[in-house]
Amino acid sequence: MRKIKKIFCFVICLLLIASSVAEANSRAKIKNIVALFTRVNPALSSSRATDYAKVIIKASEKYKQDPYIIAAMIVHESTVNEKAISKGGDYGLMQVRWKVHAKAIKQQYPSVKNAKDFLSPRFNIMFGTRILSECMNKAGNDTRKGIQRYSGGNAKLASKVINTANDLRAKDKNR
Repeated sequence: MRKIKKIFCFVICLLLIASSVAEANSRAKIKNIVALFTRVNPALSSSRATDYAKVIIKASEKYKQDPYIIAAMIVHESTVNEKAISKGGDYGLMQVRWKVHAKAIKQQYPSVKNAKDFLSPRFNIMFGTRILSECMNKAGNDTRKGIQRYSGGNAKLASKVINTANDLRAKDKNR
């Protein structure tokens, strides 16, 4: 019985350590994303950028995507402007095409009734990441090809997103 208690305590300690490390990694990623967002969009408050970064971390975990790719997509798609609307009908931070995805968006988020509601950063990041995940899966998890699928074949955008994400990863390695 004593051995079982010792093993149980050991396992609990390992889980606590792993949880603590994961939390520290998330905090570092949030810090890096906030620094990027406020540099790209100086009008954006640190508090608002932190809110976006936290949603990015949740979306990345839910859809198994790199949070730095998501953040880089936001930088290059909308310049971190939650109210961004393109001439082609792309909305929000992740520039999701409302006309193409309206039905799926309304199914996932019943409170979203129209494109203006979809400007909500939480809905936009979560759904945009869902689309990104689907694109990555269809591209065999090839990051460049997945981003190109997301962006309608834009190879220049894919390169910019990958470079920005790599810059963020480099900051992680330097900490």
